[in-house]
Amino acid sequence: MKKRIVSLFVISTVISSVNAATQAIVWGESTKALPQFMQAHPFKKQGLLQTVKSQQSDYKLELQNNSNHATRHARYQITYKGVPVWGYQVIFHSKDGAKETVTGMNITGIEQDINSIEGKLSPNDIEQKILGKVTEPVKFKNLKKVIYIDKGNKAHLAYHLSYYSNSEKKHVNAPNYLIDANSGEILKQWDEVRHERIGQGLGGNAFTLPYRQGMFQHGNALPGLPSLGKFDVNVEDGLCRVENESIKVMNLENHNIGYDFFPITIFAESVLNLSAFSYPCNETNLFLNYADGRTGPVNYAFSPVNDTMYFAQQTLDMYQKVYGVNRPIGDDLPIRAYTHLGDMDNAFAVPTISLDGVVLAHQQIVIGNGDEFLTAPAQSVLGHELSHNFTALHSGLMYEGQSGGINESFSDMAAIALLDYLSKDYPWYWDGEDWTIGREAVKSGQPIRYLDDPAKDGMSIGHASEYTDALDVHITSGVFNKAFYLLAHKPGWSIRKAFQVMVDANMNYWSPIAYYDFAACGVIQATIDKHWDKTPVIEAFAEVGVVCPMHKS
Repeated sequence: MKKRIVSLFVISTVISSVNAATQAIVWGESTKALPQFMQAHPFKKQGLLQTVKSQQSDYKLELQNNSNHATRHARYQITYKGVPVWGYQVIFHSKDGAKETVTGMNITGIEQDINSIEGKLSPNDIEQKILGKVTEPVKFKNLKKVIYIDKGNKAHLAYHLSYYSNSEKKHVNAPNYLIDANSGEILKQWDEVRHERIGQGLGGNAFTLPYRQGMFQHGNALPGLPSLGKFDVNVEDGLCRVENESIKVMNLENHNIGYDFFPITIFAESVLNLSAFSYPCNETNLFLNYADGRTGPVNYAFSPVNDTMYFAQQTLDMYQKVYGVNRPIGDDLPIRAYTHLGDMDNAFAVPTISLDGVVLAHQQIVIGNGDEFLTAPAQSVLGHELSHNFTALHSGLMYEGQSGGINESFSDMAAIALLDYLSKDYPWYWDGEDWTIGREAVKSGQPIRYLDDPAKDGMSIGHASEYTDALDVHITSGVFNKAFYLLAHKPGWSIRKAFQVMVDANMNYWSPIAYYDFAACGVIQATIDKHWDKTPVIEAFAEVGVVCPMHKS
């Protein structure tokens, strides 16, 4: 899918088509890049402007909750007559001694397609049309009016319907629909669910990797085993509770609970009295968790509890210590990590679920025991899934199309970055050459994806020219995965340097509907912000067929 884009650096290149809105990349000084807005400087001494008004009163910019005044980046949602334009955001940037700049996707000409924001169909009509056919239980239903710009740049008054649905045997899913508010036509649909420290004890699994054995320990209490660091526990009344302020690990004792149990609501958590897993401990037994309360080992994995706590905390530590992101998954902490789920060949993360500002379910990560395909997942899965929640909090990349591929790719990059982070202190853990995802968790030993050569899995694409809208986001992630691999191997670059600009782009430049070329612009701009040479970044993207129109050379 190649979107029609025009640059607002040269105002004369903006072309409006008949009966169609015009979208444009905005990238530059705010007063020039967004001439229709009267208040092009939202940063004020008293704080950020909540609303930026335009010369045409129908268009406004509304401040988003994930804006960060402290870092001088402010994310705004474009609205038309008070209705949000789905996926269209701009981000203002302020630097000391420099003029404010703005980046993002702008939209004009909506008035050519939409005469009224009162649709012929009511919210009840929309719900009956979609939910009347759903046979599984529905949770966390949310319906809101939006304006949707289709591939032909036609604006539609629409409803965005989202909900969670599951059953005992079917995967948890989060269907999303964009439905025309006048005709009832389904304009777009997708699934938002991403599938896939004194404490000591066993970790890993029984599968040997090409460069190390599968079994290891957390800590140093077990002679003869390779060692990673210890994990956090709270000691109280002779018990070690596997939790801290950021993570709470629960043990569901290998019950075949089924997918219909998730996402777990705050109410259900309270009624069921779900608390952190605990085990008897003291200095004499070295605070060892031996067998997850007799629920481990399970399905070739020695301790899903130990591994989940350790790798989840290492992921959050990595974002903070290496990439400068405090609270990378937000303030809704501790994240709930559910382990020891029987007959679940999957792992997935769920961001905070709220409605009208009220939190209904805390963010959570679900770690199945595996079944025929997977063992209980560990390092790569924790880094990958937690990074989906990072993306949901920051850029909010939609989980479909090219933006969905970038979303998946960012989480794959994070898994590699976590390997790199761990190997600095524990060089035995990763050889630096295995750029695959999932090798340590798949029973066959066959990786799920290859970042260095995406096509090696027989499905993924490694060049933008191979993209079609029919491809799954895991397949289209190969384009940015390959670009990341190439960039990390450029002279003067490294995994840490390459992931840093991806993190910064996710936080400060990508928008929900970012596509390959636009997202590359964000990575290049993040590189410029660091005063690093942008040429290797441009070259890495060019090798996979991705070209930022703002920075072609």
